[in-house]
Amino acid sequence: MRTRPSTPGQVHRRPGRRSPRALLSAVSALATGAVLAARHAHELYHPPAAHPGRTPRHKGLPVRPLSVTTTRDRVTLDAWVVPGRGPHTVVICHGMGRTKSSVLGHIALLHEAGHHVVAYDMRNHGESGRDRKYGSMSERYTGDLADVIASVRRDPEVGAGELALIGFSFSTWVSLHVLRRVGTPVAAVVCDSGPMSDTAAGLREFAGLRRSQLPAPVRTGAAYALYRHLFSRISMHMLAVRNWPPDLAGLPTRLMFIAGAQDPVIDEAQIMGVADRYPEAERWTAPQAMHMNALRFDAAEYRERVLGFLEASFEAAADRRKEAVRHG
Repeated sequence: MRTRPSTPGQVHRRPGRRSPRALLSAVSALATGAVLAARHAHELYHPPAAHPGRTPRHKGLPVRPLSVTTTRDRVTLDAWVVPGRGPHTVVICHGMGRTKSSVLGHIALLHEAGHHVVAYDMRNHGESGRDRKYGSMSERYTGDLADVIASVRRDPEVGAGELALIGFSFSTWVSLHVLRRVGTPVAAVVCDSGPMSDTAAGLREFAGLRRSQLPAPVRTGAAYALYRHLFSRISMHMLAVRNWPPDLAGLPTRLMFIAGAQDPVIDEAQIMGVADRYPEAERWTAPQAMHMNALRFDAAEYRERVLGFLEASFEAAADRRKEAVRHG
């Protein structure tokens, strides 16, 4: 068998075999991807502290502070109470990585319609306390919302009427899960830009949103595939969500699901896949909206649909309460 003559000092390698330097670079990229996946999964539930944002006073709205201490682990949740003409109250849960300042437009919309509004910073967000927890995040966030609802129910100014929830993105599944945790039924839940029917697949897509920000060696190939896989697995492990979607059979709470036709974060099919579990739920795909901004891009229809849905839900809940009182 003939062999090619060698030039002095030349080293021949088998075709396809990587050089030690290339192999080291590949291993380094994989390690970096794994570390970043773990870091970003943790930051999903523990985002960096944000600067204080605008408040209802910037929109000329009345506001007073409300502080809620969680029953599970004594984390302090910072909230705004924006009293309206009453009697009903809407609790707003912002999206992951945001703060209650991000829902000022919705606060103004609901206040103008006459409703009391309570908006709070989720744990590890905004002005609320921070934890150092790595697990059971689903239970923690759901318990927090239950504590906020209990505090609102006890409030003499805003707790006398019916209550509804508006959740955005991450908070939409919390808003559904909490319904089995509260004694008095919630009149309505509006799920805006969420939740996801396949949470693990949705998290893999969410990981892709960071792709352009990753170091170059992690953006492609095996390193990126590992990053995406680990981000989803670690995020799911930390979330520890169970019984999804929740069984809400027998509850009188009315549901509305809103998707954005242009949403690059959570696909319409993911949201409507959850809505399919609740045949009586209302559903709407805002044609111009992206993620959590249907009020901005489809303002007139959003106002008509959401306010109409809440009005009908409050009326139905009030009628049920009157009927229950009538029958002792």
